[in-house]
Amino acid sequence: VGTFGFFWLHTLLWFFREYKERQLRKTQAHIKVEALPAHLNGKHVRRFSPIWRLAHITFALSLMILTLTGIPLFYPASPWAVPLMTALGGPQIAGLIHRVSAVIFAGVFFWHLFYITWRIAKNWSTFRFFGPDSLVPNLQDGKDMLAMFKWFFGMGPRPKFDRWTYWEKFDYWAPFWGVTIIGVSGLIMWFSNFFGSFLPGWVFNVAAIFHGEEAFLAVVFLFTVHFFNNHFRPDKFPLDVVMFTGTFSLEDFKHEHAKEYERLVASGELEKYLVDAPSAGKMAASRVLGFVLIVCGLTLLTLVGIGFFTSL
Repeated sequence: VGTFGFFWLHTLLWFFREYKERQLRKTQAHIKVEALPAHLNGKHVRRFSPIWRLAHITFALSLMILTLTGIPLFYPASPWAVPLMTALGGPQIAGLIHRVSAVIFAGVFFWHLFYITWRIAKNWSTFRFFGPDSLVPNLQDGKDMLAMFKWFFGMGPRPKFDRWTYWEKFDYWAPFWGVTIIGVSGLIMWFSNFFGSFLPGWVFNVAAIFHGEEAFLAVVFLFTVHFFNNHFRPDKFPLDVVMFTGTFSLEDFKHEHAKEYERLVASGELEKYLVDAPSAGKMAASRVLGFVLIVCGLTLLTLVGIGFFTSL
């Protein structure tokens, strides 16, 4: 309730303020902005490497399959539960698909831990845990969040963000909690004979509750708040393809991460992050992939919503 209450309020306020500002820009006289140097026109900024994009798509697909194969058990009385389970090949096949997806999901997670540890160890002498390139929350994130709420209510300008925003850091750290709760409870139910040899029976009931409730939290948050932050807010609607192309335009970079842009310009490092814009074919494929994933996510969200209200 606390998570949804805060972030849904954050979403509504953000939508209202960003929509109002976009409408205002349409009625105001055109203001000439500082032009980019000729050699930077059309350039993009590299945001995510291919390995990160592969990890993201694998994480997303495995999570969606886990949701698809798990919700018939969580909402068995829902009108779609039996037809969906039948379409999946029955409980045995659905269970197998669920466990394979869980292994893939966990594999990406632990690969990420290994990769991050290796990167930090490799750059130990220069890495700053509370620096601009770190995803570790710091005092500035709290200041940015307060500034964002002031902007929501028209009490201040929109804050400038560095490489990672406070909501991106929340999106990053939330799975650490979720994977732990879902993963441990899932293992207890998967290897019930082993855990039943030394754990009392009530633990399996608790594991089932934890597994389903945490999955519900993750799914609803991802397909409402995360989708809004990255795709549905007025400045992004209907789709942001940066996680599929790995880059975004220099103009978008200046708007979304103004503090990082200014920092890189001041240090003379900006040009080493510049790349050519994605080809038309890559952009088209990214849009198709993005729309397919969004439709899948919203479909799953609809099934969960029907199941939730049916269970009441």
